Amino acid sequence: MSSHDGSTPSSDPSTAQSSQPSISMSSGNRGRTDLAWGHCREAPELSVGCKKTKLVCLYCAKVFAGGGINRFKQHLAGAKGEVEQCRKCALDV
Repeated sequence: MSSHDGSTPSSDPSTAQSSQPSISMSSGNRGRTDLAWGHCREAPELSVGCKKTKLVCLYCAKVFAGGGINRFKQHLAGAKGEVEQCRKCALDV
């Protein structure tokens, strides 16, 4: 402990514990931490000749060619006017 009157422990980075979860990043993935990734899959077999990988909904098999995970989340949430709502996913998703 330190000799000064403060009751806070030393802020030595080697002994401090991080409250943030560790994020493993593999090549090609930019930290897929969004929970929506658990409800879709990437379909490289459908992306032949395209730069971007297409996403497929695990519930209704709808293919998304653009917009990424944000557009897919709109599909799950049923954002009106943006994208067709998934009719097969549970309401609590």
